[in-house]
Amino acid sequence: MGKIINDYRTFGVRYFMKRISLFIIGLMVMAFGGNLMIQSTMGTATWDVLHIGLANLTPLSIGAWVQIVGLFMIAIACWLEREWPQIGSLLNIILVGMFLDLWLLLPLQELFNATWQSVIMLFLGIVVIGLGSGMYVSSRLGAGPRDGVTLAVASRTGWSVRRVRTKLEMLALLIGWLIGGPVAFGTFLSVFLIGPVMQASLEFWRSRVQVWENDAVARQHPHTFTA
Repeated sequence: MGKIINDYRTFGVRYFMKRISLFIIGLMVMAFGGNLMIQSTMGTATWDVLHIGLANLTPLSIGAWVQIVGLFMIAIACWLEREWPQIGSLLNIILVGMFLDLWLLLPLQELFNATWQSVIMLFLGIVVIGLGSGMYVSSRLGAGPRDGVTLAVASRTGWSVRRVRTKLEMLALLIGWLIGGPVAFGTFLSVFLIGPVMQASLEFWRSRVQVWENDAVARQHPHTFTA
């Protein structure tokens, strides 16, 4: 929270509002990608297998389970790190769950029910999730709950971040499958394809944020910047 306040004081309102917009739009885009994968019926992202499985067992929505599981993950990370959660991380899971439930109200499955249309929806969903993920991460306003747990466990165990993340993904997939979550070929495709798209999106939006920072410094401290 202190870092966010410091950035606000250093770079000004316009820059900060751009980052907030990038954060919120990124989460909205990422949730839309998840919605496309779910409604394609060709396979969902790994963690959505768990969320859908839990939703099928309870009267709660998929988005609500995104929020509940996210809060649980944040609690684990806070316990491991012995620190309070960042406000951006809490907003992250609240907004993603809310956006996902709203997107799921769109009757895409009814409108695009041919097999080739479902395949297109699947691949679009994978790409859109990667694009949205890169957007919200580049805003630096709040890491996702899985990121926090991954880093905390890696720090405690000495394992690599990749090893910890892979184990978490496999655990979520296994539990989701055991309780009836949908697993299809699209689920495994997402494991390999979301990362590269997210990396490209992250690099692009990080460069944009850097441009915004330079512009903000030029406005706030013109003499220092030109010097």
